Amino acid sequence: MTTIAIVEDNNTMRKMLAELIDGTPGYRCVCACSTSKEALIEVPQHQPDVVLMDIHLPDESGIVCTARLTGKMPGLKIIMVTIYKDTDLIFQALKAGACGYILKRFRPKEIIKAIAEVRAGGAPMTNEIARMVVQSFRAPSVNPEAGLTSREAELLELLTEGLSNKEIAQKMSISAGTVRNHLENIFQKLHVRCRTEAVVKHLRIKREAT
Repeated sequence: MTTIAIVEDNNTMRKMLAELIDGTPGYRCVCACSTSKEALIEVPQHQPDVVLMDIHLPDESGIVCTARLTGKMPGLKIIMVTIYKDTDLIFQALKAGACGYILKRFRPKEIIKAIAEVRAGGAPMTNEIARMVVQSFRAPSVNPEAGLTSREAELLELLTEGLSNKEIAQKMSISAGTVRNHLENIFQKLHVRCRTEAVVKHLRIKREAT
């Protein structure tokens, strides 16, 4: 029996996926979550074989959720579920620990095939994404966090807790403006464009270091 967890904020899609999985012999849906917060509690409790993860969630992105879950459960297989072939987002998700992706306009047999593929050690993705993955592994391995100051490293760790700029400012006893300045420096040094990318890269670096 292959057990599946679903992380999808759309009620109709979430119910459809659960019914599809439960209606397929040899597959069972053990939990269906609508937010990243819920998934971070339910998925570790149910220990599924595979997670179907929506990229766009209402609280924090499915990419960050993927990084957090794979940090807790290194052997977990996560398939991203997305509307568009956004190669940048998909590649971020793969770097966060996902095994592959499927489009939401899938046919029922395609999702079951994708689940079976990751269970067998495969990674369902397009040739373009596969090439990007190969190129990333060929690049020199350098820890971009080595250039962060102690205060920037502290702030980055607080980012992974999901704190707002105001909350970070209070914890670090600095102004909101200083927080913004630190964030700009962190983004530049890590070669990322936003908080989500910074958190994903930080969690991935931590996971690879363990």
